[in-house]
Amino acid sequence: MVKMCRVLGRALAGMSLLAVTALPSLAQQQCPAMGKGPLPLHYQGQPTVPAITACDLMTRLYIFADDSMRGRKAATPDDVRATDYLVSELHRLGVRPAGEVGSYYQSLPVVTRALDTTSTLMVNGSVLRAGTDFLVSTTLLHPTEFSGSRLVYGGALLDTTVMLSPAVTDGRLVVFGPIVDAANSGAIQRTAKGTEWVRWYNTLHRVTIATNEQLSAAQLRTALNPTATILLVEAGAPVNFTLTPHAVEALLGRPLETLAPGTVGKPFSASLRFIDTPRPTHNVIGLIPGSEARLRGEYVVLGAHSDHAGVARGAVDHDSLRIVNLVSRPEGVMSRRQTTEDEEYEQIARMTDSVRKLRPGRPDSIMNGADVGGSGAVSLLEIAEALAKGNAKPKRSILLVWHVGSEVTTPWGSTWFTAHSTVPLDSIVAELTVEAVGRGEASDVTGITAGETPTHGNPNYLELIGSRRLSSELGNLVEAVNLSGKLGMAFDYSSDADGHPDRLYCRGDQWAYARAGIPAMLFTTGNNADTREPTDEPEYIQYRHLARVDALVLAAALRIANLDHRLVVDHPRPNASAPCQQ
Repeated sequence: MVKMCRVLGRALAGMSLLAVTALPSLAQQQCPAMGKGPLPLHYQGQPTVPAITACDLMTRLYIFADDSMRGRKAATPDDVRATDYLVSELHRLGVRPAGEVGSYYQSLPVVTRALDTTSTLMVNGSVLRAGTDFLVSTTLLHPTEFSGSRLVYGGALLDTTVMLSPAVTDGRLVVFGPIVDAANSGAIQRTAKGTEWVRWYNTLHRVTIATNEQLSAAQLRTALNPTATILLVEAGAPVNFTLTPHAVEALLGRPLETLAPGTVGKPFSASLRFIDTPRPTHNVIGLIPGSEARLRGEYVVLGAHSDHAGVARGAVDHDSLRIVNLVSRPEGVMSRRQTTEDEEYEQIARMTDSVRKLRPGRPDSIMNGADVGGSGAVSLLEIAEALAKGNAKPKRSILLVWHVGSEVTTPWGSTWFTAHSTVPLDSIVAELTVEAVGRGEASDVTGITAGETPTHGNPNYLELIGSRRLSSELGNLVEAVNLSGKLGMAFDYSSDADGHPDRLYCRGDQWAYARAGIPAMLFTTGNNADTREPTDEPEYIQYRHLARVDALVLAAALRIANLDHRLVVDHPRPNASAPCQQ
């Protein structure tokens, strides 16, 4: 891989700079992506050029989503290898570093956190010990000591028939008993009351009660010998306690079975300690400086993410899985239906037999993430080369950020960057996220409407998420760029609808920027049968379509960077401390 980077660097050294155009002449390069047949499983491309081309994107993605990257799981050596590739390309292209201490990297405090059994809870002079009487977990960077805290009993977990007033819960830790029998009690009802209960529950530190007096071996193993990694944050993270019935009685003063919801316990203090093992994890950040001194200190951020899902626990047959998904689960892992109907088995068998006549089975366990993660990551590299080697000179600066940890529950990289941005956060005028932009063909089921009708791709397909949620001007600008540049993209806004069940606006990296009041949007071609499956490989990417998407993103970024004013924010800024509302 390093050798290839050196070859590309030598080849580019003698090339003349090409103008950045919306759609460059494709005659300059030839590669399998320019033909009509199936793409190869492996491919070593030619040197890249300054223009945005399908062949460049194919060259880059066959490196970035290769099996050798082992799925680029965040906080693993595989992710480090992927980010090192990005950095080597930025250095080769002459893009300035904009990370920490003059580097391209921004380190994240990601650790494997084990509970230190010297942690204690003190109540009425009695000592409750970690690993014996309680367990605790948190992602707080500096776990605090609880002094004078009290528990309040909130009833059974998920019992929506119980609602405690803020006067009872504020400043206290709410402890929940074991989950009630929903069939008998009516818990987990989909009512307005239940919705409010969930929102109220999510704002609190959490305390649950172990079902037995002795903590289970599985609970102890998870707390004392963890394998999962976490991002440590400075504020707003819950502290999660698990208490034995003995500990509950000591803290609340009465046995569990005699407690009524709203019972307030005795004051206690907690001394919490953890053993943290750092896991090297980085955002990658590059800079194209603005050409105008007055505007150079303002930034348009282009964002993607570098990680994916790693290696699956077991291998599957690549062709069989893909055929099943094409027939039964057209959105891959994201499909609403995860079963196969009786009438579909014959079609699956027929298609599988046809493939078996061409080639033997192909065991596969690597989640390559060619579309999810990979297509956006190489798009940013392609745009970076167009800016660094072309003749476009944006007035504002362009910041390229590859966020890490976007495939975890709460995106690590964008959350950390917006809390610790390497440029002043209020100097960022817009953020454009490019994610899963490599598909969108007519056969793809890309998602659903708010009414749950399937949506499909087409030759000009592109979804826009959040383009007008903070700034109407941003959405209008992207539409205008598409028309004036004759790019011909057909925008789908279905998944951007208020209340859409997929919540794409809230799930992507763009939300971290929007939460900070920065106009931010997502470009994506949505789901397909390979989404988040081991079959998401470079051979299935639509590279010519991807090049058109990237030309649009670059043109939009340049238009924003060259405005004589900052984008007008004409919609209310979100409440940064409240859950995102789609």
